Amino acid sequence: MKLRLIMMLAVLFMAGSMADAGDVKQVLDLDGQQTVQQRESGDFFKKSINRMAALPGFQCHFDQMMVFTDGGGQRYAGELAVLKPKRFRWQYAEPYEQFYVSDGNGIWHYEPDLMQAERLDNLESVDPAVMKLLDGRITPADLQVLRHESDAKLEIRRYQVRIKGSEPVWLGFSRTGDLILIERDDVLGNRNRMSLSGCSYVAPPENLFSFTPPKGVDVLDMRSATE
Repeated sequence: MKLRLIMMLAVLFMAGSMADAGDVKQVLDLDGQQTVQQRESGDFFKKSINRMAALPGFQCHFDQMMVFTDGGGQRYAGELAVLKPKRFRWQYAEPYEQFYVSDGNGIWHYEPDLMQAERLDNLESVDPAVMKLLDGRITPADLQVLRHESDAKLEIRRYQVRIKGSEPVWLGFSRTGDLILIERDDVLGNRNRMSLSGCSYVAPPENLFSFTPPKGVDVLDMRSATE
């Protein structure tokens, strides 16, 4: 089960080839000549990213849908918490209970049903691009905006961006500037779409990011020899 989840996380975080989504309404050229509408959209994007960078932390519910090229799919759901710097907790409730938690120095992966906990290398080994965005280590200067589209009915602004040399990813923001959607395709064409909802922008308590394996749990050290 761990491998399956690692693959799912990798699809979200690792570089992949993102296909254009929907009918693109406009393309932002933040360095060249722009229309008033383009400048307003660019300003909105910068303010939204800077707001995220300024947050000390947050908690959100997430729903994640993997759509595979063969027509199948898998839904994941749970809670995401971030506390700067570099602390996070991915708590999965569906399709089965497990979580990843980092205190900023290392990662635990725990599966209660298996009574097994693993110590892992830092998520730098997966690829930190989107995680760095979530925990505020990425600013507008680190992003290349490729395209923009708006959905007036859903009141969502979507930006296709490249984060520090990674492959493009779509970021969706509410009208108030909250990040509510992350979407990309992997190199095999599988689509990963994660929606954030019910967010609290108050910093979570520090004890949420610590973990001690319960008595009787098998502990496996999966870190590299250099750790």
